[in-house]
Amino acid sequence: VPAPPPGSFEVKLSILDTQIRFWAPPADQPIPYVSLNYGVIFECLDIGNVLFVWYTLACERKILLVSSQLSLLTICAEILCSMLFPMRWSHLYIPVLPRFLTPMLDAPMPYLCGISRDI
Repeated sequence: VPAPPPGSFEVKLSILDTQIRFWAPPADQPIPYVSLNYGVIFECLDIGNVLFVWYTLACERKILLVSSQLSLLTICAEILCSMLFPMRWSHLYIPVLPRFLTPMLDAPMPYLCGISRDI
């Protein structure tokens, strides 16, 4: 898929009679463009916990997100990663960790993982 030309925000491609759009942020935008609702993270966590998780990510520590709604895990993890801009999370990132991989949580390295509350 080709990148949008400078100054353009999207590329449209037709595949099997379906129009597919790929988005790119504008070059002069000061923060990363994430097409997710940032309000979701504040509905799940209070402001103190959002700041604490951001601080913990910036310090490259272990973060484990727990939710009974698996769909929220990926959304919240992506929002938290985007909040690190201009830094990037370069460690282990598994927004929905399968049950058989939970022993990995004892690893001596930073991670951002999410698990179901039912595990």
